[in-house]
Amino acid sequence: MRKHPKVFISYSQDSKAHADKVLQFSNRLRMEGIDTILDQYEAFPKEGWTRWMDRNITDSDFCLLICTELYYKRVMGIEEEGRGLGVRWEGHLIYQHLYQSGTKSAKFIPVVFEEKDLEYIPAPIRSYSHYVLTSEEEYDQLYWLLRSQPQTVKPELGRLRPLPEKQRKSLFIAGFIDIELWNKAIWKGTAFTHNTVMKEPPGLALLFENEAAAIDIFSGWQDRLGDFDRHNELRISIIEGNIPREGEGYTVHISANVHHILQHASKNEYEASRDLLMVMTRFNRMKPEKGSNHLNCFKESYRKFGSYLLLPGIINEQEVTMLHHLAILKKELELRTVSDIQSRNDLDAVVLPQYRDLQS
Repeated sequence: MRKHPKVFISYSQDSKAHADKVLQFSNRLRMEGIDTILDQYEAFPKEGWTRWMDRNITDSDFCLLICTELYYKRVMGIEEEGRGLGVRWEGHLIYQHLYQSGTKSAKFIPVVFEEKDLEYIPAPIRSYSHYVLTSEEEYDQLYWLLRSQPQTVKPELGRLRPLPEKQRKSLFIAGFIDIELWNKAIWKGTAFTHNTVMKEPPGLALLFENEAAAIDIFSGWQDRLGDFDRHNELRISIIEGNIPREGEGYTVHISANVHHILQHASKNEYEASRDLLMVMTRFNRMKPEKGSNHLNCFKESYRKFGSYLLLPGIINEQEVTMLHHLAILKKELELRTVSDIQSRNDLDAVVLPQYRDLQS
């Protein structure tokens, strides 16, 4: 918008008194910085009245329509033939502008000097905001509209209020499983290591095909837990027994000990909500040969030491290489049977098909 808004005033020559009132209105606007365009300021435009009207209606920021009964008749084309041709032509131009803007234009503003003339606002702009200039307040409203300055200053947009506490739900993700990394590592099975002289805890080895990914998994765990899972945040469970459609064997399940993680977080002044919990897990089903005693030996050694070493192993063709430097000492191990799992709310329920199917 220009510093001095350009405003075209369209009216009809109802009488000399009416023309003088329009002139006084225009003069006041000009004295207050509004660049009004009025035919009374022009003796004889070189381009002719028709082009003068067209150019000024097009170039103006606003067009004020001073509505009276006579103005209405001439704009609507119901005046006596041959009279009011100037207003008729202005009306035609205004209609054309409204048509081109899809009747959505803030440019054309109906104005009346008396309330009785409200009924003479032309139909195409009757639904627009209009101004009855019978008071200083109404004049001021029109003036600030032409200046494109609202009378009431809109405050800056503030921050949204937080939802009531009882409606807030937070999602806490507890887990040690990086899905993309585990997909690369390809967990193929589980193995157990024993010290023949029983001087150190037994080892529970997770066997992977991709060495680089396996190293990344355990390096990440060591960064988080250290060489000793002091707070028992990483949960390891071994579930033995017959599983429908999978037969005898045991399942090794890697997950997170949610209770210990939340407890540890609270001690470190980190607020973790129990509203919504997501635990990322992985499990592997082992089917040892009949008579295999490796798991039983591991359990016996674990009970003796009260701890075990969790470490990665790499399967390379028929050989297995243990990466002892990445071992993490753990004390807790969940030793369970299939019959211990009685509901889908059990953290180990995911290893059983009947509960897994319900969750998918």
